[in-house]
Amino acid sequence: MESERNAVFSRPGEGQIFSGLTCRVSSASTNGECCAFEFVTAPGQGVPLHVHAYEDELYYILEGAYVIECGDRVFNAESGAMAVLPRNIPHAFWNAGEIPARALTVFIPGGFDLFVQELGELSTADSAHEGRRNLIRQRYGIRML
Repeated sequence: MESERNAVFSRPGEGQIFSGLTCRVSSASTNGECCAFEFVTAPGQGVPLHVHAYEDELYYILEGAYVIECGDRVFNAESGAMAVLPRNIPHAFWNAGEIPARALTVFIPGGFDLFVQELGELSTADSAHEGRRNLIRQRYGIRML
């Protein structure tokens, strides 16, 4: 029998904050089907090349500009642009502009919010230890390249 599905609503500014990311839709609220985050990235900042084994990612750029790299493709994504990044393909993104950029990302299926929450629960000393972060990444099928 299929789990009951319900609408999920999130008003502006609502959501749980994990390490500077706002979880707008949790995996629990969608029976694990997806989760969504809104985040702001400072100029020149982003996430280096990495791979997700379990989730596809969908990015919608709300403000500013990002460069999104996926496999051998590079996409200049400005406000209003969208990108779908399949699992198991190395990807990275960074703010290519001179002002903070803001994006919404959806992970399908859900579970990434649990990963972010677990990383956020590390002590300050543990969070500085790459080996401890890599153990958590490994549990969630995420590998930094």
